[in-house]
Amino acid sequence: MNLDPELSNPFEIIVGTYEQYLLGYKVHSVVNEYNIEKSFATHSHVASIRSISSNKYYLASAGADETVCLYDMRYRRESVKLMHHKDTINCVAFTPEGSHLFTCSSDGSISAVRCGNWQLDKLWSTAHKGSAVNTFTIHPTGKLALSTGEDGVLRTWNLIKGRQAYATNLVPKLKSDAKLITIIKWSPSGKKYLLAINVNIYVYSVETASIDKELTFDSKVICVEFLKDTLIAIGFENGEIKFCDLRTSVHTMNTKAHSMRVKCIAHMNDLLVSASSSGEIKLWKYNKHSLDMLQTVNCGARITCLSLAQTYKDLVQQEEVKLEEDKEVKKKSQLRLKQEVIIENEGEWEVTNVTNSKEKTSKIKRKRKRAIEDNVQNLKKKIPESKKTNASKRKKDRLSQTEDAINKPMKQQKLLKANFPSKKRKENNAASQITSPIKKMKKMDKLEESSLSHKKHKVKLPMTDIEDAPPRKIKKKVNAEQKIVPKRKKKKINK
Repeated sequence: MNLDPELSNPFEIIVGTYEQYLLGYKVHSVVNEYNIEKSFATHSHVASIRSISSNKYYLASAGADETVCLYDMRYRRESVKLMHHKDTINCVAFTPEGSHLFTCSSDGSISAVRCGNWQLDKLWSTAHKGSAVNTFTIHPTGKLALSTGEDGVLRTWNLIKGRQAYATNLVPKLKSDAKLITIIKWSPSGKKYLLAINVNIYVYSVETASIDKELTFDSKVICVEFLKDTLIAIGFENGEIKFCDLRTSVHTMNTKAHSMRVKCIAHMNDLLVSASSSGEIKLWKYNKHSLDMLQTVNCGARITCLSLAQTYKDLVQQEEVKLEEDKEVKKKSQLRLKQEVIIENEGEWEVTNVTNSKEKTSKIKRKRKRAIEDNVQNLKKKIPESKKTNASKRKKDRLSQTEDAINKPMKQQKLLKANFPSKKRKENNAASQITSPIKKMKKMDKLEESSLSHKKHKVKLPMTDIEDAPPRKIKKKVNAEQKIVPKRKKKKINK
């Protein structure tokens, strides 16, 4: 992994383990002396971590729990979890520009996820005809990618069009080993790529689309890293690290780096980082013919994968510092500063600096209140009684005006109801107008009869018309002496 030289100091070594932990170590340099200190540890996964990748402030880790965990290194926290695969995720890789994240899984799928919103842009569900996808690597331009799987085919992907460009069958050349390829690397220029399996490394040329170099070793190859277009670093199962020149196929350097197998290698400028299955992490300074150890750390876990990340300032700490500074500024602004009080004496102005103490301010306020009260009392005394009475009358007039303003709309509503009766009232009025002369004659006759026959008793006539009024039930009045005996029903006698 190549990082920008401006951001290379300090940097972070990030390691994934079989014990499901993701560990971070920060590398500091002071006058060519390097120190390694632990920066973070997370336990976001439920199974072993298989692959790590970083770009800018993004960090992605994936493993046997079928999930991809994404971290924001600015805030030092987990941001998203992706769970679109159905089996172990073998590889994760960011594009050079950091626009997309590609993942491949044992379920036979390859996915492209957009960085930022983390939405699934593309999913090749049967990338290798349903067989497991072991590795995936992206060209330095970000336009091409290579993948291998258990079908023994090397597939080239056009990432611009989002489809497969061509496929090459590796079985005739590698036989059964073609299904177990787990190492593919692009050269920094993108003109070459290599495949590693068992004790062999095959270097391909993009121009000729064929094998350019074939290297064989005594021990099994576990990891490979391009240091330059013509120089590679190889980690072996016996714990050795070798440098090999691709032009001459000569081993330029060979050292016993670890007691156990070298699981992964990464480099940055003239520094090389190697990690062993025993948990050792070593920082080296290298050139073509030598490898000098600078620092070593043991994480106490079995390391599976490694990545180098750029360090960004912790924005959470920056925000806390800003908040503290704002609080201090507010406290300072709350402190009362000296004020200039101008005192007038016989046409001359004198300026004196007076500290804004509580005693002096309270005295000034009291004097002002007293002066205001005295002015109000003097004004009351000067006002004559006639004006006071006129003021009371004005108040009453205003109250009456407000009452009229409130009552006016109520009166208007009543007038409207009287002038514009409802439909039922209109119908009743129309019927009454038709039969009004007959009804009036009947009413007059009945009044005369009642006045003659019942002079002693006062009778209240109903207000409604006689014809329209409903029939009333007349109750018989009975004296206390009289008794009403119910009529007995006659029994029928059977003859």
